[in-house]
Amino acid sequence: MTTRREVMVAAGLGGATLLAAARREAFGAGDGATDPAAARALLDRYVAAVNAHDTSVFAEIFTQSYIQHSGRSPSGLAAQVENFRRIIASMPDVRMTVDDRIVEGDKIVARTTYSATHTQPLRGIAPTGKAFTFRTIDIWRIENGKFAEHWDLTDAAEVIGKLRD
Repeated sequence: MTTRREVMVAAGLGGATLLAAARREAFGAGDGATDPAAARALLDRYVAAVNAHDTSVFAEIFTQSYIQHSGRSPSGLAAQVENFRRIIASMPDVRMTVDDRIVEGDKIVARTTYSATHTQPLRGIAPTGKAFTFRTIDIWRIENGKFAEHWDLTDAAEVIGKLRD
C-alpha cells in the first residue's frame, strides 16, 4: 500500500506516473475501475442523446440490466427508454447541461441542470408557458463501458415552486 507521504513526495517531485500508480492502488483501479476519459465520453454521449431527444442510442449507453434506484421508474434498458420518452412528452424542449462531473473508480457523479418550457401538464400543474430549470445530482456505476446503475437527487419542490409562481 502506498503511504500518504509517498504520494505527497511523488506529487512534489512532479512524478505524475508515480502518483497515478499510487492512485490506482489506493482506489482499486483495475478492479471495476473505468478510464476517466471513457466515463466522461459516456456521459457526453448521454447528454447528446437527451438533447437530441434520441433514445435509439440508449442500448449503447445503458446495460440491459440497468438498475434505477430513484423509484421514479423501473429498472432495465426498456424502462429507461420509456422513462425518457415520458419526459420528452411532458417537456418537449428539455435540454440538459452538465455543470460539474467527478469520475472515480467505476462511478461518475454529475451535477446537472435541465431547462424546459412548461407546455404540458406537469405534476398536476396545468401548462403555464413559463421557462423553468431544475437541478439534479446523479451517480452512475459504469460496467463494460455502459451505465449499469443509477442514483439521483432531484429537487422536485424547486420545479413545482417555479411553475406555481
